[in-house]
Amino acid sequence: MREYLALRVSETLGQGELVAFLESRFPSATKSIRRNVIEGTKCVETRVPADSPEFQEIASFIASRRARGQKAFYYFPIASYLRKYTKNELRDAELLTLAISSYFEPSGEECGTVYETICQECNLGRQASELILDLRRAPQQKDVAQTIAWVEWIVSSKFVRIFRERRLTGAEFRPIFESKHPTRKSEDWHQLWVTGKVGKLSEKTKLGKDPFSPLQVSWRCSRGHSVVTGFLSEIFLNRGDWDGSDIAVTDSLFGQGRNLLRPTPLIVISPHLYRVLDEYNFKGFSCEIVRLV
Repeated sequence: MREYLALRVSETLGQGELVAFLESRFPSATKSIRRNVIEGTKCVETRVPADSPEFQEIASFIASRRARGQKAFYYFPIASYLRKYTKNELRDAELLTLAISSYFEPSGEECGTVYETICQECNLGRQASELILDLRRAPQQKDVAQTIAWVEWIVSSKFVRIFRERRLTGAEFRPIFESKHPTRKSEDWHQLWVTGKVGKLSEKTKLGKDPFSPLQVSWRCSRGHSVVTGFLSEIFLNRGDWDGSDIAVTDSLFGQGRNLLRPTPLIVISPHLYRVLDEYNFKGFSCEIVRLV
C-alpha cells in the first residue's frame, strides 16, 4: 500500500496563497482541475507521498496560516489521504470498504420518497416508503450509484442477478419506483438495502478533521448518532462484531445531515464479494482495505 496526501484548493475559497505556494514549490505534482464557479479563478489538486519531506513542508505552510487565524485554511476542507493498493493486496484482504463514487440528483425525498426524521441535530432518518427516484438521471454506465442524500444506494439489475447467483449474503434488493410514473417499478435498478452488520469502528481507527488536524473532528451529534471527520488511517473493525455477511454496514454513522442529507454508515464487503465485483468488472465504486482486530 502507498499512501498519499491529496490536496484540493481553490482561489474561490480564499486559498489563493496556498494555490500559488503549491504551483511554485511542487509544479510537477500540481494540476488544474475542472471549471471554476467564478471565471478566472484557479482550483488545483496536488498529490505527494504521505511520508515525504514535501508533506512536511506543506503541513508547515498550512500550520503557519492557521496560527494567523486565516479561516480559509481551516474552515474549508483542504486535504485527505489517498491509499493505493495492488490488486493482490485487495484480493487478499479480510474485509474492504466499498465507497460509492457515482452520485446523481435529485434525491429520493425530492421525488416523493417519505422519511421520518429521528434526530433534529444530525438529521438521522428512517425511510418510511418505497424509494422513488428520477432514474433518467442515474449514471447509465455504472452498476452502483447513490443520490446526493448519502443513504440512497442503487444497484443495476446485473448486480442483483450476479449477487443472487453467487449466493452472496447481507443484502436485500428493494424496488425503485419512477418519479414520472410512481406506480411503475424500475426493471433496470434496485435499491441496495444492506442487512449485514459489522459493528462500530475500533478505537485503532484514527479520526481527524484533516491530515493537519489529528485528534480534532469537525463535528459530533450531541445525541451521539454521527460524527463529521476524515479518516487518517485505514479503517479498523472488531473481528467479533462482523456477522460474516458478504456486505455489511457499520453501526458508526458519518456526516452532519441537513435538509436532504442524512448521516450514513460505511459499507464493508467480504473478499468473496470483492472478487465477484472484479470478475464482472462492476463500476461505480472504489475499495480500501479494512483491518480486523
